[in-house]
Formats: sequence, structure tokens, C-alpha cells
Amino acid sequence: MAKTVCFFGHRTIADTKQVKTRLTTTVSKLISEGADTFLFGSRSEFDSLCWEVVTELQTQYPNIKRVCYVTPHETAITSNEQRLQLEQIYFTLAGSKVRFEEYESAVNSQKSQNAAENSYIMRNQDMVDNSDVCVFYYDKDYLPPRRKRTKNVVADYQPKSGTAITFTYAQRKKKIIKNLFEQQ
Repeated sequence: MAKTVCFFGHRTIADTKQVKTRLTTTVSKLISEGADTFLFGSRSEFDSLCWEVVTELQTQYPNIKRVCYVTPHETAITSNEQRLQLEQIYFTLAGSKVRFEEYESAVNSQKSQNAAENSYIMRNQDMVDNSDVCVFYYDKDYLPPRRKRTKNVVADYQPKSGTAITFTYAQRKKKIIKNLFEQQ
């Protein structure tokens, strides 16, 4: 039975080499258990590392697919004609340029269509809803950098971790969760 896997992690990760080794082992095992579709967001070093591992494993397992989930704030594929135009369109994935053609497909996140500045949270929920397994790099003690005031916020504030929010959501949805941070 085919399985779908999604990935979530903090913007930065410690000891990338060690995490990549654990990630490769985890993804290889999931593939042997029937995983063939892998969903990616666009906000963290962990996303980039996951994309790299799945892409490397495609040489061994050519049937696996990489799917990019995008929010309205990112360029999305909406038709076959637009797909042809995407050869020149890039979006930022954890600080590096990644082209849409480096995925087998892209999905416009339906939940994030009407969301404002937190559309990535809704996109993440969409990915969880459409997955059987969620692979995380989640440290419960991690706090994102404090933010300065914006037009809507008067004082400095401590934002919530998107990874923490998504982890809690995946638990509520009773998804199979693999947390690579806990395997350290």
C-alpha cells in the first residue's frame, strides 16, 4: 500500500551530517514499507536536507515522487501551460534557490488560500492531512528568534514555532510521527 510522507523542522538544524544520516535511514525504511510520495514545504534547513536525501534516494528508487506544497505567497503551478513557464521561476527554500522542475509536482495548499500572514501554518496542516507519516526535526525547547515590532504589533514579541504548532496538529490527527531530534 502506497504511503505519503511529509517533512517539518526548525529553520536551522544542528549537526547536519548526523541528521542527514538518521534521515537517510528513516526515509529508506519508509520506502521499504511502501512510502512513494514525499511532501515538502519551503521554510527550513530541514526541508532542504529532506529534499536532498529524497532526491539522492530517487536513483535507487525511481518510483518515488517529490511534491512541493505552496502557499498563495509563493508561485504555484495551476495548469500544464504554466508548468512550461516555471523553468525560469524560482522560490526560496531555506536560503537556496530551488526550481519547481526539481519536483515531480506542486500543489496549491487549499487551506492556506484564505490565510493571511500565517499561511504556511495552514499549508503545513494541509500536508499533515494528506500524509500517512510525518517526519520532524522538532526540539520542544526551541524558540524562534524574537521579532521586532511591525505595523500590527506594537512591541517586540516571541513568535511561536511553526514546527511546534505543526507537531501538535499531527499528534491531534493521530499521524505516525518520526522525530529525528529525539534520536540524537
